[in-house]
Amino acid sequence: MNRERDKVFIGESIRLDYSRWENCVFKDCEIITLTGDFDLVNCDFQNCKLTLEGNAQTIAKLMHLFFPDKIPLIFPEGGPEPLASTLSKCK
Repeated sequence: MNRERDKVFIGESIRLDYSRWENCVFKDCEIITLTGDFDLVNCDFQNCKLTLEGNAQTIAKLMHLFFPDKIPLIFPEGGPEPLASTLSKCK
C-alpha cells in the first residue's frame, strides 16, 4: 500500500485506492475511488468532488437503500454512471 503523508493537494484528481493518506489536505480536488480499499487518517477535504466508480458506487447505492435520508445520491446529467457528489467539507 502506498503512503502519502503531510501533503496539500490543490486542484488535482486523486485516486484514493490502494493508498494510506495521513494528515493530508485536499482543496478543490476530484477525489476518486473504485474499490474503496484505502485508509484516511486525519485528512481534510475542502470544496472537493467525490466520484465513486465500480464497487464503491455499488456500496453507495446499497447504503442509500438502507439510509435514504442520510445518504443522498446525486447523479450527473445522463444517468447514474459515475456517481458523483460535491462535498463542501468532510473529515
